[in-house]
Amino acid sequence: MSPEIIINFLPDGQVEMEGKGFRGKACDEAMGVFEKALGEVTSRKNKPEYFQAEVRGDARIKAR
Repeated sequence: MSPEIIINFLPDGQVEMEGKGFRGKACDEAMGVFEKALGEVTSRKNKPEYFQAEVRGDARIKAR
C-alpha cells in the first residue's frame, strides 16, 4: 500500500487528517506541510505504526 494522507473538513470548520501506510516519523514529515498550511494542531493521536521503525528503500539487509 502506498502512503496516503486523508484530510476531512468538518462542518464546524475543524480539519481531521489521517496518515495511512507510513511508519515512524515519516508521517510527521509528510503531514507537516499540511499542518503548517492549515494552522494550529489542537490534538494528535499516533497509531501503533508510528512507533515502528521506518523502512527505507535504500536499506540493505545482510544475512549471516
